[in-house]
Amino acid sequence: MSKNNPLSLLLAFIAGVVLTWGYFTLSSDETTPVTTTQTQVLEQKVKIMPASTVAAELDIVSQSQQVTEITSSAQDASAQTTDEQPLEEQLQQLNHELARQRALVKRYEKQSQAPSDFEQALLDKFTKQSRNEEWAYRTETAMKDFLQIADLGITPELVSAQCKSSLCKFELAAPKDVDDFDHTQWRELNDKLVQQDFWQQFKLSTSKSSDRDFSLLLSTESE
Repeated sequence: MSKNNPLSLLLAFIAGVVLTWGYFTLSSDETTPVTTTQTQVLEQKVKIMPASTVAAELDIVSQSQQVTEITSSAQDASAQTTDEQPLEEQLQQLNHELARQRALVKRYEKQSQAPSDFEQALLDKFTKQSRNEEWAYRTETAMKDFLQIADLGITPELVSAQCKSSLCKFELAAPKDVDDFDHTQWRELNDKLVQQDFWQQFKLSTSKSSDRDFSLLLSTESE
């Protein structure tokens, strides 16, 4: 018993040492994967952080692009306004020029409608002159008869026929139901009037016409 006991104790001690070494070795092997797993988790966390940062940067870039687009649109609108400004100025200039031309036309029309010194002298004389009934009636009737029998393309209407002692004033107008009456009809009328016997007695005459109206002032006196 005494001989076996020391040997048994030695074997038990060696076995204990082996078991202890194995335990620590196993514990070391088991902790290694845990450390690796924690490292991988940390690496994943590290990888996730840049993705969030990139998203934020993308948001900044998108906002920057929107600001750029808005700025570009504003610049385009400003350029369009700048381009339109000369057009508005040109329109104002054209309107101003049109108004000036219309004023000139009205002035010229007024001047053309105003009687000349010669015409005004005949009008003044016509106003003051008394009426010779026989001569006046005969001349007025001759004018009316001429319009009825004259071979005219379009016969105008005699609006007024007034004669005094040596002066007559006739006013004619285009027929109301005729739209294409113009100066050519007045020319035809004048060419045939000068061939009439009653017309040969007039020494002085003045006339005024438009497409629709024709007026005559005549005198049998040369002065």
